Amino acid sequence: MIKTILILFLSGAVFTDLYKDKIYNVWVIPGMLTGLIYAAGKGPGNLLNALLSIAVALILLIPVYLIKGIAAGDVKLFLAIAPFLSMQELYSCILFSFLIAGAISIGILLIKKNKQKTMHFAVPVMASTLFVMGGVLWVG
Repeated sequence: MIKTILILFLSGAVFTDLYKDKIYNVWVIPGMLTGLIYAAGKGPGNLLNALLSIAVALILLIPVYLIKGIAAGDVKLFLAIAPFLSMQELYSCILFSFLIAGAISIGILLIKKNKQKTMHFAVPVMASTLFVMGGVLWVG
């Protein structure tokens, strides 16, 4: 059930990123709060781990944001998914997001033969989250 809720928040963020070029707080704040409430319901240790995941994501991604590698909405999106993931899953999700974004960028360069000013990073974030969580992608 909690995976479904996370997927709904991520889907909304991807939709608005693709069509409005913005990740709205209406997706990230309730998503993060839901993750924190879920973690708190599993015990104080889980809540502490969820808060630590948010802090680690912020520490890892602020430098990338400062060099204009990703936008503020993308950082907020990672912060929203952090409480749902273990520390290892969070690291994997961040890594896979950048790898997927790189592959998409190469594809765009090969197909369009020109540089695109921005990339919708919510798509790689959702793809990597689905990949890392496992059991969410249906192949059939």
